[in-house]
Amino acid sequence: MIHQMFREIVRSITFGRKRRSIHRQAIRSKEGTLQDFGSGYLLTDVQQFNTTGPAGDYVVFVVLPAAPPPPEGYPVLYLLDGNACIAGAADALRLQARFYEEARMEPLIIVAVGYPGTAPIDMGRRAYDYLPAHTSRKLGDRFMQGAPWHQPGGADSFLDFLSGTLRTGLAARYPIDINRQILCGSSFGGFFTLYALLTRPRSFSKYAAISPSLWWDDSRLIKDAPAMALSLPRDLETDVFLAVGDDEIPSRPDISEKMRADTQHMAEYLASLDIEGLSVEHRLLAGENHLSAFMTVFSAILRFSTARKANP
Repeated sequence: MIHQMFREIVRSITFGRKRRSIHRQAIRSKEGTLQDFGSGYLLTDVQQFNTTGPAGDYVVFVVLPAAPPPPEGYPVLYLLDGNACIAGAADALRLQARFYEEARMEPLIIVAVGYPGTAPIDMGRRAYDYLPAHTSRKLGDRFMQGAPWHQPGGADSFLDFLSGTLRTGLAARYPIDINRQILCGSSFGGFFTLYALLTRPRSFSKYAAISPSLWWDDSRLIKDAPAMALSLPRDLETDVFLAVGDDEIPSRPDISEKMRADTQHMAEYLASLDIEGLSVEHRLLAGENHLSAFMTVFSAILRFSTARKANP
């Protein structure tokens, strides 16, 4: 699987020049009535910021909804792998937040955290930021079957950045509800989301993990969850949303089966904890894979992020 992904990454990088050439040829063409307007796709509701965190430079995309903020401020949905998801997330919010009551959601701000450059995924930076130091000997010499960009270790510092420096900067600039902060990530980002829940449960008010890579580090998070859960506050008030495609890796049904089983196991374990204020929702996404699952379920994430607990 890893070698196939590497070949696809190389192929997409190699095609980059050809793709630009095709556009230039289309612009020069005099056929038909099309006129060149420019190469950028304008996302009018998105403001981009640059900032520096513990592991280097970051790009932060902030999306404002069409509706005004409530008196206490907007909830904030933090999305990991921001470069990959910002366009789809911004359009989904723009479409639905105009009539948010019909969409069964409240207005919220989206904060998509990414990295400098044009690549949708920065393989090295995300692996370091989303994963803690490994414990399994299987990862000692050749992590991820020899993929050199996958070096873990920065998850705790990145969590400090998200819940500290970045949040403080946002609160100084936007009308946000500091008590309604939602974290959402996919794949390694899904692992990080659950790691944040289990290590610092009050850092966010809700957690959404999509296709979480719970296999990582010899299924470390699943094995350690019972011990980590002992430190969870009994008065914790938080909601957790887990989703996984039913065909995560089409070429590897064994891996797909493990990811389905791992995600269900984690959902069932969290739901079994004796914490009255902890609610867990688990979804199996029919026909979806590791690359399609996140955007398929994004509207549900918007509803999840702003849903309020029913009064007892």
